[in-house]
Amino acid sequence: MPRRAPGRVRASRGHVAVVSTRGLPDGTAHALDRLDRPELRPAAVAESLSRWRRIAAMPRSALADPHNDITEFVAPAVRDHLERAVRALGRRAARPLRATVDPLDRQFEAKTLNNPRLDPAAPWWARRWWH
Repeated sequence: MPRRAPGRVRASRGHVAVVSTRGLPDGTAHALDRLDRPELRPAAVAESLSRWRRIAAMPRSALADPHNDITEFVAPAVRDHLERAVRALGRRAARPLRATVDPLDRQFEAKTLNNPRLDPAAPWWARRWWH
């Protein structure tokens, strides 16, 4: 029985649809998909990126309420997820994601303060406080 060409084997597997991630090239979405990590699927990263956009766009007054769940719990969890995705990707694939996240980081950082009581070893987004 003759051996099938590698191209025909790959073609017979079919293609898995990759979720288009707003603001990112398809190459980054494909790289996330190739990681084969359920928590870092393109759809999950797209959702975190969308949530981070919404959080960064919130007015300072919404982020400034004392004991604010968004500032204390939601934002750090979302930003942690994005950071895991950036670190898991190769340098080239992570560059567009990082370029999208950085301006949002600056917006969030401008609307919150550093909490000096929290562990300085924690990432900056986990040490934010209301104004």
